[in-house]
Amino acid sequence: MPALNLSSLDAPVDTTIAETDGMLVRHAPPDQAWNHYFACGLSALRAVRLALVAAGTAVVHRVLDLPCGYGRVLRVLRAAYPAAELHACDLERGGVDFCAARFGAEPIYSDPDPRNIRLPGGYDLIWVGSLLTHLSAARWPAFLALFRASLAPGGVCVFTVHGHHAAGLIRSEVTGYGLHNPAGLLRSYQRTGFAYAAYPGQDYGISLSSPGWVCGQLAAVPAARLVTYVERGWSDHQDVVAFAADPAPGA
Repeated sequence: MPALNLSSLDAPVDTTIAETDGMLVRHAPPDQAWNHYFACGLSALRAVRLALVAAGTAVVHRVLDLPCGYGRVLRVLRAAYPAAELHACDLERGGVDFCAARFGAEPIYSDPDPRNIRLPGGYDLIWVGSLLTHLSAARWPAFLALFRASLAPGGVCVFTVHGHHAAGLIRSEVTGYGLHNPAGLLRSYQRTGFAYAAYPGQDYGISLSSPGWVCGQLAAVPAARLVTYVERGWSDHQDVVAFAADPAPGA
């Protein structure tokens, strides 16, 4: 049996993993891959709970996971908030369908352009794990605006970014994130606090963003209040940022 303890939540965690789920790194020993997969979900939940406390809210009736993948985090959110209405959104339609079938989530097929993503809104919690980590600076504002517009009053959006730690991994040559020229990405990051490089032939890649740069982006989102910034807050790797939907000025 895997050593990771999933019994501390309000409901059992569904441990069925799709064969097509690329987030499970299938290697020996099998328990290592299993534990890492579910540890990522539990780490996300800890970040979510911290953000909710910091925002001063305990209401979690409607939840969005975008991008949901095959439910690495969503399955843990289902166990933590068993009465909540879950919405699963991703470009990978197979993942959306899996989340709908296994976790009772409302399926929403995503789009590369956030202006074409149809979300019903009213979310008390939005989890955005490893999306902005793959996007250029030009694409951030529209996604942040979408998340803010989709929150219920007082709702919280929790998203992850590649910050100083990720830059350090490149600097120490632990990883190049699959890029042809990771050193070039690092030089740009050191100059401006943000850098992005696309994968060959793709409209996504890897971004690095400093805490100051990220906070600057959030400052441009109306009625969005920064509530947490935790370096290496997700799985001891990505930084976790959260903002709450405050009433608009004068409301």
